[in-house]
Amino acid sequence: MAETKGGNSKRNALIIIGGILGLFFLWLAFRDISLVDLEDGVRKMKVWYLLPCLVLAISCQFVRAIRFGVILSPFCSLDVKSLWDLLNIWAAANMILPARLGELVRPYLLQQKGASFSSVFGSVMVERFFDLSGLLLLLGVVLLKTPDAPPRFSFLGIFLLICLVLGYVLVLIILTKRAIALSFFNRIFSILPSKAGTFIQGVFEKLIDGLGIMASPKQALIIFLYSVFLWLLFSSTTYLFLLAFSIDAPFLVAVTIQLFIALGVALPSAPGFIGTFHAAGRYALALFGIGAIVAVSFATVYHLFSLVVCISLGLISYLTSDFRLDQKIFSGSESSS
Repeated sequence: MAETKGGNSKRNALIIIGGILGLFFLWLAFRDISLVDLEDGVRKMKVWYLLPCLVLAISCQFVRAIRFGVILSPFCSLDVKSLWDLLNIWAAANMILPARLGELVRPYLLQQKGASFSSVFGSVMVERFFDLSGLLLLLGVVLLKTPDAPPRFSFLGIFLLICLVLGYVLVLIILTKRAIALSFFNRIFSILPSKAGTFIQGVFEKLIDGLGIMASPKQALIIFLYSVFLWLLFSSTTYLFLLAFSIDAPFLVAVTIQLFIALGVALPSAPGFIGTFHAAGRYALALFGIGAIVAVSFATVYHLFSLVVCISLGLISYLTSDFRLDQKIFSGSESSS
């Protein structure tokens, strides 16, 4: 009972923090934009671009599902339809639930297929690692290859690629010297308050276990290539939205927007990433001199499009699959192993 109350308190705190952050970023995005300005900006959009954007959005979800299947393969084998449904339901839950509580959905649903919560949690963290890797590589290459880019952009591109290489080298060292690495980091974690140190230590150990998939270079390369391709699709969707709003900009702008959005929605937020998504879109475009009205109109339509697509796919998958959700998702599943 005490653990349940503690879990409820933490969840409620996350929801409150997410709501406050959502409102703050929503104000930040719309603080100087009137409703008339927004309506005028949205009307300038070329609606027919939504069709190819829809095709790309569905493709993104399919690639993400296949990639997650590769990550899960060492301990849980699912067919393509199950992976597709799993990722759609998860994406919809992330849009509906506040404070990123939708992240509990995948571990909970995969327990119905016999996987342990801790194994799936580790797999999700591995997915995040490869997401970051793929996005950094794409951004680094685009920064280097963008015509007439300022010298600092090229330098930043080289820096990102070097960081990417060093990150992979560090991971491989940790994997080959696992006991030494765990001992070293445990000494660091011991400096922290007891509960925080224990929690971070557990997360780190699960991440190391999950990254064990890199012991197979072929499998790691496949996941990495899927990740680069996935972010290329995401960025292409964003680029089409830029064209829909007659924003004449290099592909670099689309990749930068994706980076800002990825960082923004990683925060605890209101349902549907309201506020964080809009602020990320606006200020990413502001870096390239795009006016506030156009930027906010772009972010508003892009967010609504993402929301509708995710929830629609999630609803279809939920109704046509054997995955089921109930209130137990927020109680006790974290402790399953």
